[in-house]
Amino acid sequence: MPVVSSPIDLHGVFLKVDADYFSRHVFGVPYSSLKAVLYPTPRYRAFIIAKRNGSPRIIHEPKRQLKEFQLKLLSFMESQVTQIKPCVHGFVKGRSIVSNAERHLETQPHHLLNLDLEDFFPSISFYRVRGVFKKAPFGLSHEVATVLAQLCTYSNSLPQGAPTSPMLSNLVCRSLDRDLTALARRHRATYTRYADDLTFSFTVRDPNRLPSNICSFDSGIVNLGHELQALIQEQHHFRINPKKTRMSTRFHRMEVTGLTINEFANVKREFIDRIRGALSAWKKYGYGKSQASWQDRVIDGQTKPYEQRLWRRQVRGGGVPELKNVLWGKLLYVRMVRGRDDSIYTRLADLYNELCKQEKKVDKDFLFSSLPVEKIVRNAVDAERAVFVIEWSGDYCPPGASASEMVGGQGTAFAYKKADQLITCDHVFNWEGQYAGASVSVNCQSSDVHGLTLRAVNPATGLSWPVTIVRRDAPRDLAVLQIAGGSLAHRHFVAIEAPLKRNTRGFLIGYPNWSPGRVANQVTANVQSLYNRSALARFEISTLIRQGNSGGPFVDAQFRLVGVAQQGATQQSGNDECLSVLELEKWL
Repeated sequence: MPVVSSPIDLHGVFLKVDADYFSRHVFGVPYSSLKAVLYPTPRYRAFIIAKRNGSPRIIHEPKRQLKEFQLKLLSFMESQVTQIKPCVHGFVKGRSIVSNAERHLETQPHHLLNLDLEDFFPSISFYRVRGVFKKAPFGLSHEVATVLAQLCTYSNSLPQGAPTSPMLSNLVCRSLDRDLTALARRHRATYTRYADDLTFSFTVRDPNRLPSNICSFDSGIVNLGHELQALIQEQHHFRINPKKTRMSTRFHRMEVTGLTINEFANVKREFIDRIRGALSAWKKYGYGKSQASWQDRVIDGQTKPYEQRLWRRQVRGGGVPELKNVLWGKLLYVRMVRGRDDSIYTRLADLYNELCKQEKKVDKDFLFSSLPVEKIVRNAVDAERAVFVIEWSGDYCPPGASASEMVGGQGTAFAYKKADQLITCDHVFNWEGQYAGASVSVNCQSSDVHGLTLRAVNPATGLSWPVTIVRRDAPRDLAVLQIAGGSLAHRHFVAIEAPLKRNTRGFLIGYPNWSPGRVANQVTANVQSLYNRSALARFEISTLIRQGNSGGPFVDAQFRLVGVAQQGATQQSGNDECLSVLELEKWL
């Protein structure tokens, strides 16, 4: 039987071995045109910006034609590199400093080791870049790899400012990441890298049990293990910056790439306080005075060292950006870290947008970009626009019966994360009563119920909408309702961030025994106890959950969702019980 050979990919072969063929098909120009841009040296313009510590950072930005070639090469590289190691979070689509920090939160570490690679980009030489192009997945010839390495380097190193440098740095570090990941796994530690920031986290509580070949920690002093140092400095030829090596524990602030991870990935409190202070000054004194005062402090160096690190940023021309632009960028950073529906971000962003609008009325030349703000509940007035009465009714007529009876129910529902969906209790849609002399239980979705009407009413606005049940869960006593063709809520709730604790003070919101004209009850209550029932996290509150309260939200003092009211107590038995928002999150 003849052997059928697979066809040879001649295009792929020529790309790998012929520089002119590569140049024509990837860059769209003959090699002679590319060569004129690269030799004798690639064309860059240099400028200096200040680092956080005030020291200069030299940025080499490729000139227009060179940058266009680099962007085309970057697109080619991305088409060839299909996987990036899970430990790498810098310069990777879909990953960030937040994902880098959250990776260490997964194990709730007690010790955190932070390392920094000194002169990261400058230490990646032309020869290392050429080696990347010669290896898989590219597999280019020495000639083609040499041309591409020349395209991507400047003065024998990766330039900070070239679009190809971030991805190449990750590719150069593949073997380093592999070896450090293996080292961490041997000792049940977690390793991640964000550019030149390396992080190891350990679950051991006792510092004496830290793996000595990675690090040791005694009397506040951290020493790096010989194996770790050998892997980084001798085997992979990077240098560790001793000034940025630090160890932190759960008893103090633990940071990963500038974010605290003691409870969840978060910005520092000082960062928020500084933004809040600047907005307060703007509101009190006006933008002109606030801008002038801020510029004087930053330019003249009158700020404290922390404030210099937090605020001192240059534009390319060497100046200092306007206060409004700095606040805009800082608030977007808070949104990225804490989430788009975070209550702190939305409050500050709302204030920023309002101040900008007021300034625009005074100064027509005042230009600004609005911040995106989710319509979340932040006070009692907002809550009334996010809590609804659910009513259903229909005719119950079992097969063979000659008469029917009106059945129905009423409860509370609320908008959570989405404006077009509501959360309530499953049992709201059950009816219990007497029919033909017998006790019966009727479900609103039963085929025995005819002419069913189901609507959501918002007493605060006087509006109502038809809704449908799209998901139910009897064991959890939860249901999701979908509005038919529109948006239900002007506002919606978001969940608490930290774990719930006893004595948390909040409000039970709902419509017990509602009738038209009545507003929502907002009753103050405390969390009295935390417990599991039927393997679900629940808690008891210090106020009575009345009929009609079922499905309503229990929120904390900042109106963040804590749980769903489900069961009221009687004198004989039961608890005034809520299902934890954690269970709602898992279910959704």
